[in-house]
Amino acid sequence: MPDKLLEVKHLKKYFNTKNGLLHAVDDVSFDIERGETLGLVGESGCGKSTIGRAILRLHEPTGGEVLLNGVDVTKLNKQELRALRQKMQIVFQDPYSSLNPRMSVGQIISEGMQAHNMIKKKDARMQEMVLKIMDDCGLAPYFLHRFPHQFSGGQRQRIGIARALATN
Repeated sequence: MPDKLLEVKHLKKYFNTKNGLLHAVDDVSFDIERGETLGLVGESGCGKSTIGRAILRLHEPTGGEVLLNGVDVTKLNKQELRALRQKMQIVFQDPYSSLNPRMSVGQIISEGMQAHNMIKKKDARMQEMVLKIMDDCGLAPYFLHRFPHQFSGGQRQRIGIARALATN
């Protein structure tokens, strides 16, 4: 298995706008080794979220390569992409806007597990699995049926992290 977990090479993402072509991400390259953590830091609007979305192909890259364990993510078909999204998740910087206000914490965390067919909605183990992930993220069990507006910013960030970890 390669030492490089993720290689981003010359990543580009351009958007067509009414004022012309917007170069949101232009020639970004970096590697992440196994066990390493990378933080993207920059001012608002500089392309941090666009890079994350392009890596996951939530936005199709305009150019460049994204290699996960040596496999080019930009060349995956829909089925392969679905498997990738079970392994890679994005944690948004603004947790409140990324959480559905009509869903409880339990529903938010279990949604990805259901989408990736890890567990059925009516499975008795689902609540047990959600509570374990909540505990791992420092969320009390009695938060299970609460809604995003009932939490502090830090707690909302933990909910977003729990949601990302739920798909393993």
